[in-house]
Amino acid sequence: MEKNLPYAIILILFTIFNSFAQENTYGVRIGANLSSISSDDIPENLEDSRFGVVVGFLAEYPISEKWSIQPEFQFSSLGNEDETLRVNFLQAPVFLKYNFTPVFNVHIGPQIGLKIWEWEDNTDLEVDFNTFNFSGMAGVGVNITENFFADLRYGFGFSNLFDDEDVEGDFKGNSRNIQLSFGYKL
Repeated sequence: MEKNLPYAIILILFTIFNSFAQENTYGVRIGANLSSISSDDIPENLEDSRFGVVVGFLAEYPISEKWSIQPEFQFSSLGNEDETLRVNFLQAPVFLKYNFTPVFNVHIGPQIGLKIWEWEDNTDLEVDFNTFNFSGMAGVGVNITENFFADLRYGFGFSNLFDDEDVEGDFKGNSRNIQLSFGYKL
């Protein structure tokens, strides 16, 4: 009997851990980004919003029946309407997600972005964008089917979007964006 005790304990622990385990999911998403740059230092004609694209991958790791962690990796284009200021980022948001029902959820979390491309075509404004951008994201999601979903998110940049070293004076600006995306969970 004592020889079987370790096997019985392992079997009990395995059963307990499996009862708490939930399936991780992975997916892709694509959508539209309506972005703007908010700054007291930019001329008013540069504050109009710009449509761009957002494309990414996600993973969802349940931590309970209602809560999960959802890290993502995505490409996102930001800037302003007349395309005189444009910047593309690789972004990595990490969301804490709460599922009210199997259909409806809310999510919030930080996001770090790495600039991969910038374009500035304005003779009144000579700026460079910072290499990194730190933002907060919050959103709501709807599971349309078991695999298809839609998200609506708002992002607010906490860090200065512009590189102060390349601009005379104190030049500050924050990114703002609204994302509407659709995705598929594998």
